[in-house]
Order: sequence, then C-alpha cells, then structure tokens
Amino acid sequence: MTADGKDWTKPQDSRSQTVKFAGEMICPIDEEQELLAVARETLLSSQSCIQETERFLAQLSTRIKNPKITGLPSFIHNLEKRRKTTEQLIQDLSTAPLSKEAVQLVDHKLNTCAGQVSKSVTHWDVLKRCRSFVAVNRAFQGSDKASRNAEIAKVSNMTSREKELAHRTMKQQSKVEVHVVEGGAEWVDVRTIMPDRLARQMTDGAWGWGEHKFGDVVDEEEWRDILIAKQLKRLIAAARLNRHEYRVPRLRVVLPNIDRNTTDVNVFLDQLTRLDPSVYVVFEDRHSAFLRTHPPNIDRAIRSLVGSEFDSLTSTLNLDHTILINLVSDITHLRLEPQPWQAESTIAQIEEETSHSGLMTKEIYPILQGRRLVCTKEAAKHFHYVLSTVGTSSERERGDLLVPFKEPYKSVPHAVIRVRLQELSIYPLPDMIQMPVTIMDETWTLSSIQRNFQTLHLPAVALDVAQRSGFKKSKLSILLYGWASGNVTLSSNKEIKAHLRTLVEKYRQHNDDYGPTIWRFHVTRNLLSTSSSPRHDTLAD
Repeated sequence: MTADGKDWTKPQDSRSQTVKFAGEMICPIDEEQELLAVARETLLSSQSCIQETERFLAQLSTRIKNPKITGLPSFIHNLEKRRKTTEQLIQDLSTAPLSKEAVQLVDHKLNTCAGQVSKSVTHWDVLKRCRSFVAVNRAFQGSDKASRNAEIAKVSNMTSREKELAHRTMKQQSKVEVHVVEGGAEWVDVRTIMPDRLARQMTDGAWGWGEHKFGDVVDEEEWRDILIAKQLKRLIAAARLNRHEYRVPRLRVVLPNIDRNTTDVNVFLDQLTRLDPSVYVVFEDRHSAFLRTHPPNIDRAIRSLVGSEFDSLTSTLNLDHTILINLVSDITHLRLEPQPWQAESTIAQIEEETSHSGLMTKEIYPILQGRRLVCTKEAAKHFHYVLSTVGTSSERERGDLLVPFKEPYKSVPHAVIRVRLQELSIYPLPDMIQMPVTIMDETWTLSSIQRNFQTLHLPAVALDVAQRSGFKKSKLSILLYGWASGNVTLSSNKEIKAHLRTLVEKYRQHNDDYGPTIWRFHVTRNLLSTSSSPRHDTLAD
C-alpha cells in the first residue's frame, strides 16, 4: 500500500505519454508498467518457491538435528532477500512517476533480481524430481594439498609468499558447489547456460562445427578449453576426492536451456561423459526424460526428498554384538531403578529408558521390522560367551532364545520363542520382527577367508583388511560376511565405520574397491552385569 492509499501489488492505469515532473523528463508510463509486470511475476515466483521450500525445511527438521548443514536455510534466506528487493522495486514503480535515470536503475536492479529468482526456482524444480535430499549448494574441494604442491613445484623461482598465494588460488579455483541427493550417492549440477552462449564458448574453444557425428572420438584439443568442459573436470576431480560409502558419487549435470538434438552439441556432451571412466556422468538436456517429466506435486516431492531414514537398509540385516546385547539387556526390557554401585553409563541408560518409557524398543524395532535378521556363527559364539560371563539370568535366557546356538533352544519352535521373549519384556514385541535371529551356516574365520577368497564376492582390498586389521575372530566374521553378502551390518559401535573407511583407503588397490556398508544405530545398552554388587538377577522390580 502506498502513501496515497493505492495497492502497489495491483496493476495501475497506464499512460503512454512522456511528461515533465519537477523539471525532469519522465519515462513513458508504458515502460514502467512493463517493469511492474516483470516485478510482480518475479515476486509471485519467489513467494511460491519460498512457501514450498519452507514446507520442505519444516518436514526435514523432524529428521535432522541441525538443518543448517543442508544449506536449505541459506537457500531460503537468499530467496527472501530477493523477495524483499522485488517488493521495494514494485513500490518504487507504483508510488510516483520516475525519471529516466531512476527507471534505468530500477531496470538494472530488477534484471539482477529476476535472474537470481529464476535461477533459484529452476534449481528447486530440478530438486523436486530427486530423492533422499542431503544438501543444496554444498561445497566440495576438487584438489588435495599434494597435487597443488606438485603443480606449484613445476614453476621455478617462486618465493614462499608467491607459493602460498598460488596454493590459495588453486584451492579456491578447484572448489565446486552441487546439490547432493540419493543419500549422498549422487551430485546434481544445474547449469542455466543459454544455447547461444554455449555456441560462442564452443567456437572460442576451437570446436569444429559440422565436422563430427555422434559416436566420434573428437580430439581433446577441440574442446578442452570450453568452459563447461573445464567445469566438469573440476567436478570429476572433486567427486573422486569425496567418496560416498567408498564410491565416487554419480554426476547428473542438468542443462534446462540446452537442446541435445543439435548434432554438434550432442557430440560435444558425449565427449564429456567419457572424460573419466571411473566417474558416471549423465547430461540432462531440456528434452531428456528427467526434465520432460513434470515435477511431482509438492506433497509427493517433499516425501521423496525427505525419504526414509531406513532407505539404505537391506532386506537382510547382519547384526553385530552391540545390537544383540541391546536386544537382550535387562535395561531394555525391564523397569529398573538406578543403584549407587552401578557404573555411570548403566545409570544413565536406566534413566534414559525411564524418561522415554522404553527408548530402545521404540528406536530399534522399526529398523528391524519386516527384515531378515542374521548373525555369523563366530558372532553367536562370542555373544553367548559374554552373556555367560557377565549376563544376568534373564539376559542369558533372552540370549538363548534370541540366538539359539545350542540345544535345546535350537529345536524350540519359533512361535514358542516369541511367546517367552514377550514374557521377558514389559514392552510389546511387534509381529513383523523376526525372532529368533538366524545363525549363518558358513564359517568366516581368517583361514577360511584366505582359503576361499577367490570364490567370495569381495574386492581385492578385503583380503588386505582381513589380514592386517588385527580384528578378533567374531568382529572379523561380522564385517567380512556383511562385506561379501552386500547386506547392511547394523552396529551401535560409533567408531567401526570410520575405522573401516580408513583401512579400505589405506589398502585400496583399485579405484572401484569398496568396503562393507555399516549402519550405525545411535542407542546402546549395557548388560546389567552380574559383576555389580549386589547381583541383580530378577525379572522385574
């Protein structure tokens, strides 16, 4: 609303004549009305995008403790700035006749603002087609210190200061920003370059127009200096340095304004997809299936982007000792009171269970539900050894039922086992959770792994890890079985995932070597422990 009571968000009467105001030549009203129309369209676009992304952020915040790490709050903040700028421009265009210079200034500001809003809307429309969102505009480094030092060393007579500046410049130039989706397995790079600009860049880069057909291998001299080729090289370098779950992320380069039906453009982009055989690159032009498919409605898009925290879990879960202990602990299944002789961690866990009315079962049962649960023979043996050493009688009985390693438990019908497990817990056992756990038949000792390695579905690096890691028998069996089977290993061990990644990178032999997939469960429980004094050996208070 303006000072004179007019609503500046609605069209005003236009006048085409030039007028004189306070001694200045005033621009034709038609020009101001055209700018006003663009400004209103920009405002509506920004408002719509803000509303959708804020809804997405609200939903995402229920899953992520710190939403700032996704980059989405910054994305929305920048849109808000453009929205406010556009509102001010609309007000400027609506309040009074403007001088020619003032209109030119508004035109410049609006051009910039509209371009930035349009770019943000395009990026959001691309993201709405994706799944399992991780981050927007996340920065990755595309060079390491060693490679930068090697390049600097090629230049002679550089001072220490010059080397430092060169190092900083190279580091900054190698940085890339992408959207991260598919839980981290895919990077999305949106380029809004227009066809005429791409054509100019190809010409400047020495591309031989009309000289090639699709499938040709074109001399790199013709295209390596084209800007988009340089950008993709940086992107590939960054992807190789920033693996996700041991693997190089897939690269999806989206070109919403480019048409690959043009032969030369198609041939050029085809060269880029083959830049590095170890990195999967796909270009999505305006006619690709990815962009031809209209974005889903916002509710469906948000569901797909938020995804499920269990999306990466396999239908069979390999359980390690920490999970098995979680599932039989008295702390998990009984209502207990902390005792002064108990360890601090045990007291904290009892209090946590009490305050959340059964936190462990609330958190772990949804993960296990509907999945086959397995463990190795070596893991089962070690699990029962620990229970026999420090478990209470109720924990030992749950262990015999959950992981029936010996008779008579091996022969007890599963339905009977479930009934007894329910009797040993104050919390309900869902029907869709497999009990007992299946113990795998095969042996996963170091000697059996060495002997049968050629027949196992394992990368070469696995043998080095098995031989040099120093893992005990049970841990080795758990990790190598999960690795070979492709099944996710579920663990409450907060260090094992990083430890395995370090070992795989240390002994990596090939670019496509990979490690086991470990899904860390964030809650852990101790056995109540017979070593506490006095001994707790009852089923309930």
